[in-house]
Amino acid sequence: MNRTELDYYAVLNVPRDAPKEAITLAYRKLAIRLCPHRDPKYERDFVPNLGPTHMQTLSQNRQWEYINMAYDVLGNDLYRAIYDRFGEAGLFQGIYLPNGYFPPYQYHGDHMKVYHDVFGSYSPYANIIDVVTNPPVLYSSLEHGIGVYRKDPPVERIIYLELEEVFTGCTKLMHVWRQEFADSKETRTEKKKKTLKLKISPGTTAGTRFCFKEEGDRSPTKIPADIIFITADKPHPLFERSQHHNLVYTHDITLKEALVGFTFTITTLGKRALKIIISDVVCPGYTKVVPKEGLPVCKEEPIAPDMKPSGLKEVTFGDLIVKFQVEFPKLMNYKMRNLTKEFFCELQKMQDEAENAPHPLQNLLKNIKRRK
Repeated sequence: MNRTELDYYAVLNVPRDAPKEAITLAYRKLAIRLCPHRDPKYERDFVPNLGPTHMQTLSQNRQWEYINMAYDVLGNDLYRAIYDRFGEAGLFQGIYLPNGYFPPYQYHGDHMKVYHDVFGSYSPYANIIDVVTNPPVLYSSLEHGIGVYRKDPPVERIIYLELEEVFTGCTKLMHVWRQEFADSKETRTEKKKKTLKLKISPGTTAGTRFCFKEEGDRSPTKIPADIIFITADKPHPLFERSQHHNLVYTHDITLKEALVGFTFTITTLGKRALKIIISDVVCPGYTKVVPKEGLPVCKEEPIAPDMKPSGLKEVTFGDLIVKFQVEFPKLMNYKMRNLTKEFFCELQKMQDEAENAPHPLQNLLKNIKRRK
C-alpha cells in the first residue's frame, strides 16, 4: 500500500459521500482499537470489534498512522474538497484556485494531536470510562417513563449595589420564585418563593459572581439550575469607581479658583468630611490624588497562630482621585474684556520679570566680591 495510492475513505471504511459526522464516528471506532496508549486489559470491555478490514495485513503502527492522516484530510472541509476533486496529487503538490494558490498539504505527523482534537483528551478511554465509572442519574415514573436527568442551564441575574454598600459590606436577601414539589412523591410542582442570602464583602468588585448551586426550578425529569447573581455598580451622584478600588470625584471650580487656588470639603462614603486644599494652578488634565480614601481591598494575610488570631484580615484601601471641571464665564461685556486683557498683560509682565530676575544666590556672590 503506497502512500501516493492511499484511499482515505477506504482507510476509515466510509463511502465517499459520507457526512462529516460519519467520518468522525468511524475514526473514533478505529482510534480506540489502534491507539498505542491503550491498556490491553481493557480491550475486551472498551474496544469495539469491527471485524476484518482491508488494512489488517499491515502492522498496527502503520494502521494507526494511516487513520490519523486520513482523518486530518477528510475532517477538514477544504482539504477534503481538494482531495475529492484533484486527488492526492493536487493535495500534496498544490493547485491554483480561482481565489488564490493552495500550497502543498503536509501532514504534521503528530498522531496524538489528531486524537486529542477528536476526543478532547489524550486518554484513549476518557469518554468511555467516565460513563462507566460515573453513570448518569436516571429517572423512572409512570408519567414520564425512563430517562436521564439533564441539568437546566444556569439562571443569571444582575444585582446593582450602591457604592456605600460596597464600602461597608452588607447582606442582601434575594427573593426568587421557583417551581417546588407540592407532594411527597415529587410528581406535582407549584410556584413558591425562596429567599437566598447574599453576603457582600467590603470592596466587592463589579462583575463578581455569586453562585447558588441547584436552587432553580424543581422538576421530576431535570436537575435544578444554578442561580448566579452578578454584581454591578449603581450610578452614584458623587463618586465613580475606577480600577476596581479607586474612586473618582469631579469638582466644579471657577476660572478664578483654577488660577489662585481654593479649599473645599468632600463627604466620603464613610460619612467623613475630607478637607482638600489646592494651591497649584489647575491646568487641563490636573488631578489631585488622596491616598487610601477609596474603596477597601480585603486580603487574607498569612499570620502565625501564636501571634495573631487565625483568619485576621488586613484591610487596605484604594485612592481617591479628584478631577476638576473649570467653569468659564458665559457672557463678557466690553468692559469685562478690557479688564481681563489688562489683567493678563500685567500678569505676563510679572512672569517675565520673575524669570529674568537674578537668583538670590547670585546677588550674594556679587556682594561678597564687592567687599573683597
